[in-house]
Amino acid sequence: MKPKGYFISGTDTGVGKTIVTACLLTLFRKWEVSTGVMKPIETGVDPECSSEVNSDTKFLLAVSGNKDALEEACPIRLKHAAAPLQAARMENRELEINCILENFRLLQHRHDQILVEGIGGLMVPLRPDYLVTDLVLDLGLPLIIVSRITLGTLNHTLLTLTAAKNAGIDVAGVILNHMEDRELNAVEREQAELIRELSGTEVLGECLFIDELSVERFDDAQLARKIETWINISP
Repeated sequence: MKPKGYFISGTDTGVGKTIVTACLLTLFRKWEVSTGVMKPIETGVDPECSSEVNSDTKFLLAVSGNKDALEEACPIRLKHAAAPLQAARMENRELEINCILENFRLLQHRHDQILVEGIGGLMVPLRPDYLVTDLVLDLGLPLIIVSRITLGTLNHTLLTLTAAKNAGIDVAGVILNHMEDRELNAVEREQAELIRELSGTEVLGECLFIDELSVERFDDAQLARKIETWINISP
């Protein structure tokens, strides 16, 4: 039986997981596939004053058009911008993994599929004995890795793929993210093929630079058609 959705992780912080997740949501909305979205843990967010501008979860919920509750899509929200384990300790909290799993099952039954955006990379600790890799396995979703297309991505991507393989995670593929509005140089144009060659992993496509990042920008039929040509994926 095909798993219902994907877990989206990155090679490190700031590679564009949220943008890629928004692109995938846009695609699935175009195809009229009911797709839930979840970011199990969000750090660096003040629960009292967060908005779509500074909360990835609120942004993705708005892009999805879903009416799911914020507490379902993001069961754990921490104020300090740090790894979840560290941020939780700064608030004298212990992260409840069961709370994540329960809300995931609720959303998964409500929608045809669900996209789960991770936090940081695969080796980020949630508890001393529990990493993001453990969460991916517990959710039972195939993994999409978001990588930069710039110099250095080979090392980061291959390390992430090695960590996924060692953990026994099913990898659906890699998506390379363009973080600048410019032509690729000779090195960057070779990245996708080298990742395929060196890892044997499929590169699902490249997410080109998207200007005017807003909820309205992702509710654009023309952008949806572009994304459909950028990323080779199916629900």
